[in-house]
Amino acid sequence: MGLSKTLIGEHAAVASEQPLASMAGYDALRKGGNAFDAAVATSFALAVTFHPAGGVGGDFFGMFYEAKTGKVHCLNSSGWAPSGLTEELIMEKAGGKVPLFGPLTCVVPGFAAGVWAMHKKFGSAEFSDLLRPSVTLAHGFPAGPNICRSTAGAFAELSDEARKVFAPSGKPPRPGEWIRQEALGKVIAGIAESGPGFFYSGWPAEKIASHLTSMGVPCDPKDFSDFKPEWPAPLSIDYKGTSVYEVPPNSMGATSLLILKQLLNTDLSSMGALSKERITHTMKAALYAYARRDELLGDPRFGRFDIDTFMSTEGKVEAPHSRVRSGDTTAFSVADSEGNLVSGIQSLFHHYGSRVFVPECGVALNNRASAFVLAGPNKVEPRKRPLHTLSSLILERGGRPWLAIGASGGDYRPLQHALFVTNAVDFSMPAEDNVTHQRFLWTGGRNLIVEDGYDVPEAGYSIERLPMPGRTGVCQAVEMGDRYRKAVCDVRGDGAPAGF
Repeated sequence: MGLSKTLIGEHAAVASEQPLASMAGYDALRKGGNAFDAAVATSFALAVTFHPAGGVGGDFFGMFYEAKTGKVHCLNSSGWAPSGLTEELIMEKAGGKVPLFGPLTCVVPGFAAGVWAMHKKFGSAEFSDLLRPSVTLAHGFPAGPNICRSTAGAFAELSDEARKVFAPSGKPPRPGEWIRQEALGKVIAGIAESGPGFFYSGWPAEKIASHLTSMGVPCDPKDFSDFKPEWPAPLSIDYKGTSVYEVPPNSMGATSLLILKQLLNTDLSSMGALSKERITHTMKAALYAYARRDELLGDPRFGRFDIDTFMSTEGKVEAPHSRVRSGDTTAFSVADSEGNLVSGIQSLFHHYGSRVFVPECGVALNNRASAFVLAGPNKVEPRKRPLHTLSSLILERGGRPWLAIGASGGDYRPLQHALFVTNAVDFSMPAEDNVTHQRFLWTGGRNLIVEDGYDVPEAGYSIERLPMPGRTGVCQAVEMGDRYRKAVCDVRGDGAPAGF
C-alpha cells in the first residue's frame, strides 16, 4: 500500500507507538542490552510519553521468544480487584451495573511488577539504567498528536489536579506542548532504585489505596503488596503450518485461536485479501468465538478453564451479548541480534482509564474492573482479575520465530489478531503490508466497521465505511529474518521504528 513506516536493520529493531519510546529501546540495544532490556526502556518510556493509554496505573502482558532455550514464554501481569470490590458494593453504589468509569472500575495496577518480572527473568542490563530515559522524560517532553487526541476525549472528566499535569494550559494540549509529570518521575525513580517493592509496598501503594478508600471503594495496601505477576504456559495452535502463540485467560487470547481454528479448512487465499467472501467466512467464525468468550472466559483462579471445551467448534451458541468497546492501549515489539523476540502490550483500557488520578503519585488509574459482570465466569469478586482485552502475538514457522505483532483495540483485539495471522499466513503479507492492510472489525450485533478497499457483503451486516486509515487500532510489529530485523509502525498512530 506504500503507507508503512518501516525500518530494516541487520542486528536489532524496535517498533512502538511513540518515537521517544522507540529511541529509548534503541539506546538500550546500542549500549549492548538485549531485546528484553530494550522492552523495559521502551515500556517505561511509553508509560510517560503515552500516559493516557499505557501508564504506570495500568497492566502489562508479554509474549517472549528466548533464543538460548528456543522457548516461547508468556507473562500475565494484569491487576486484580481490590478486596473491597464486591457485588454488593456494585449494587449499592452503581445500581447493579458495573460502570465504565470512576473508582469502582479500578484494579491494582500490574504494570510495574510485570515489566520488572520480564527483566528479572531475561534482562542483562542494569534495571535502573533502563529507567533513566523515562525519569528524564517525566521532567518534560513535547506532546504527540495521539496524546492530544486522547486528552481531548477525556478532558471533561479529568479532575482539576489531573488537568494541571496533563493539560497545563487549561485546555487539551496541542502537539508540541510541553508536558511535565514530576510526581510520576519520583515514582519511576523509586522503582528504578528499589524495584517494584517501592511501588507495591511503599508510599505509592498507600496513597493509591487511601485515595480509592476515600472514594468509597475499600482498598487495603495488602491488595498491592500481595500482588504478583504470573507466567502461564502460552496457548498455541498450528494454523496452516504456522505456530500461533496467544495469552491464556483471563486474557481473551483464546478467542483469536478459536477464530483461526474455524478457518483452518477455509481457502481464504483464493478469495482475495479484500473480498466480501473473506469478511463473511471470518465473521461467521468470529461471532461464534466471541459468544464462547462471553460464556466461558474469566479468571481461571476462580473457576476451572478447560481449553479443549473452549476450542470446540461443535454445536451452536447464542449470539455474543457483551459490550464491544475499543480501548486506548499501546503495543510494541522488539528483536535483537541474539534472536530474542518481544511482543509487549500495556494499557489503562480507556483514555486515562477510570479518570481517577492520584496527584501525589502522578498516576492515572485503569478502568479494567469495568469489564466485570454480575454473573458467570467473569463475575466481580475481590482479588479477581477481570476478563482482559490485552493479548500479544508471536508467530513461529519451521521451529523459528519470525513475527511479533500487536495492536490497540480493546474488544476488537481477537478479530484484529485473526486478521494479522491470516494476512501473514493465507496472504503471505510481509510485516509492512500486514500492519497497514485494511481491516474490518465487529462492533456488536450485526454491525461492522470496514476500512475502504473491501468489497463488502450485500446483506447480513450493517456496514460503516471508514476512510483508510481508519480508527481500527494502532499496530506495531517486528519481523525477524536470518540477516535482518524489520520494525514496522502503523500509519494509524504516531509511532516510529528504530534499529540498526
